[in-house]
Amino acid sequence: MPTVKDHFGLKHTPFTKDIGHKDLYRYDQLEQLFELLRATVEDGSMALITGRAGTGKTTGIRGFVESLPSAKYRIVYVGQEQRGSGVIARILQELGAKPNLAWANRTIKLTQKFQDTLRSGRRLVLIIDEAHLLEHQTLEDIRLLTNLDMDRSTGVSVLLLGQHWLRGVLKKIGNEALYQRLRLRLSLEGLTEEQTGGYIRHHMTLAGCTADVFTEEAITEIFAAAEGILREINNIAYECLFMTSQTNQQYVDKQLVTAVLNQRELN
Repeated sequence: MPTVKDHFGLKHTPFTKDIGHKDLYRYDQLEQLFELLRATVEDGSMALITGRAGTGKTTGIRGFVESLPSAKYRIVYVGQEQRGSGVIARILQELGAKPNLAWANRTIKLTQKFQDTLRSGRRLVLIIDEAHLLEHQTLEDIRLLTNLDMDRSTGVSVLLLGQHWLRGVLKKIGNEALYQRLRLRLSLEGLTEEQTGGYIRHHMTLAGCTADVFTEEAITEIFAAAEGILREINNIAYECLFMTSQTNQQYVDKQLVTAVLNQRELN
């Protein structure tokens, strides 16, 4: 059986997340995200970005930081660490320090590393992903972390990423101080039906396809099933292409999308 690439004569596999920032599909909320990130990085503040799983939070952040000159910015990414000690240890490790220090020594060393980075002429951007998984103590540690240098310097920015219910967690008693520090906030909602069509065509073009492989009715079905969630659009669209290549069809129509969705439910 031919592969998707062979069947459609593509240069690259479509609907992957492994694309550079210049190739990201640009839509209204992504532009809003980029503006929020620029403002946060410029003034050394904190920001909160939330959204359902698969709405492109991490991809959007990655696209933005890839555009930042490495000579001017030091990016530290921490994801899926639930304990405060793990978060601090990962940040220390990223900054070139030993992570197995005693807690008191960690905070001192972290302050030194922050100051070293700023003295070198680079701004520091801390990205804490999957923040909805963090324990209360970890969130408090992050707040205390910002007190190390951020109150006296505009060279350090913190970006908190998580699912929608992170907002509720941050509003609880005990987390108000951290929530108040989040100067800018944005909730990513996914794509509209029109944007879904543009997104699908964009990714097909990136892969080297110039024909309209997906019919308008197929795009409508994909949008309804995925609810505008980018990751689900990717999954369904690629599976449609896979089935098309296996059945030797040239187009993805509504009937084929329905068959794919039914098969996904069975599996």
